[in-house]
Amino acid sequence: MNKHFDIIIIGSGMGGYLLAQSIRQQSAQKRIAIITKTDGRFYPKPMLSTALYHQKTPEMIMTATASEMAAKYDLEIITHTEVKAVDCAQKKLEIDGQIIRYDALVMATGSHANEIPGLRPVNGYISVNSMEDYEQLIDQLSQTKNLLIIGSGLVGVEFAHDLLHAGYKVSMVSQTPQALWGLVPSEIGGRCRDHLVGMGLDWFEDPGVKAVHEDHQRVAVSFSSRAAASYDLVLSAIGIKPNIALAQEIGLSTQRGIVADQYGRCSSKDVFAIGDCAQIYGLNLTYVAPIKQQAQAIAKTLTGEQTPIHYPAMPVVVKTPTYPLTLVPVREAEVIGNWQPQAYPDKTGIISAFYDKDQLKGFALAGTATKERNHWLSKMPPSIVSKS
Repeated sequence: MNKHFDIIIIGSGMGGYLLAQSIRQQSAQKRIAIITKTDGRFYPKPMLSTALYHQKTPEMIMTATASEMAAKYDLEIITHTEVKAVDCAQKKLEIDGQIIRYDALVMATGSHANEIPGLRPVNGYISVNSMEDYEQLIDQLSQTKNLLIIGSGLVGVEFAHDLLHAGYKVSMVSQTPQALWGLVPSEIGGRCRDHLVGMGLDWFEDPGVKAVHEDHQRVAVSFSSRAAASYDLVLSAIGIKPNIALAQEIGLSTQRGIVADQYGRCSSKDVFAIGDCAQIYGLNLTYVAPIKQQAQAIAKTLTGEQTPIHYPAMPVVVKTPTYPLTLVPVREAEVIGNWQPQAYPDKTGIISAFYDKDQLKGFALAGTATKERNHWLSKMPPSIVSKS
């Protein structure tokens, strides 16, 4: 007999599990299934880039196993399984030759690490975007003395901070003069870079890594404008990209992510998107705060109360404890405006605000100025998206 569920969620990342939890808060009756390629462990993904600092093993990061989540929230979790086909018109999907029917389908397919065009990865070249990736990193760190981080964005900076703190010799190649380009103004990005250099980081700029190859159990890296060098380990931290292949195969509208409306609905009836793969209000937001907002609203919609997703100002705390940083990034498809430094009496702190004419769109606080977070949050508009 074919199975039928009220709601099927494809993916067991934060988006999928937060949604399942939110649905359970609204309804004890809904039959919910989660289908995942992985073992279905539930864990806070942001911890992956800071676990070293807090001396946490993969087991310590994990919140619950799939079976524990299934029992706690009355879910059916189908692990190590890939969805082969989805028929949105007939509301059914196929896994392992079995047809499963649904009333509502949620795409929570997550993201994957960006790749450098033309670069063929080798042993010792990794990205960390999942618990499985983190386990691989931990395994390789035991044989690592020096490593290279490619990219100076949020994840690269957080990993550099933790690895330096743990005593590793760390180099970082950046395409920009400052860290966190596009997220913070140049002054704060420069201060962040200088702080990491003060911790021992070997920072250098280069237009881009061209190739990697194995070199006597090390990784040789070819750069665009500097001599090649070898490292015990190379960590690529050049961002993530939504997993939209399945969405495209089943005919959903996609751009950067899976296009969804203010309720999380996709272009096919009774199909929704959440998390790293979703593009809502034209924005692909991959932090925990917006995913929580999505989960709460979509859960209400799925249980009968049409609820638009609300995006208030959502602070991002950069996990570099020895140099505190808090920011509300500018979230717009086309960013218009500029950073304006603000007066602050303590020279160990910096405040910068992003204005479009007279409208505050975001802010960045560094050092001792992070204590001004609530004051600046109170200045932000109630929603970061323009009303249509």
